[in-house]
Amino acid sequence: MTDVLERDSSVPLYLQLEEILLAKITSGEWAPDQRIPSENELNRIYGLSRMTVRGVLNKLTADGLLIRVAGKGTYVAPRKISAVSPAY
Repeated sequence: MTDVLERDSSVPLYLQLEEILLAKITSGEWAPDQRIPSENELNRIYGLSRMTVRGVLNKLTADGLLIRVAGKGTYVAPRKISAVSPAY
C-alpha cells in the first residue's frame, strides 16, 4: 500500500484514504494512544477537501479504530483486549 492517492483510479479517493490510514494503524506505524495528524494536516498531505478527510475519520472512529477528543485531536484507539469467556 502506498501513501499516494491514485487520482485516475476507479477507487474513490475517500476509500483510498481510508485504506492508507487503516494500513498506518494496523501496521503499527501509528501506535495505540498516539495522536494522528489533524484534519487540516491530512488535507494538505493528501490534497483532499476537509469534508472528505472528516468523513473518513468519522468512519474510522465509528469502527472503533480512532478516538476523537474535542479540542485535543484524534488518537489511535487503544487495542482491545479480547477476553474469552470460559465455557461452563
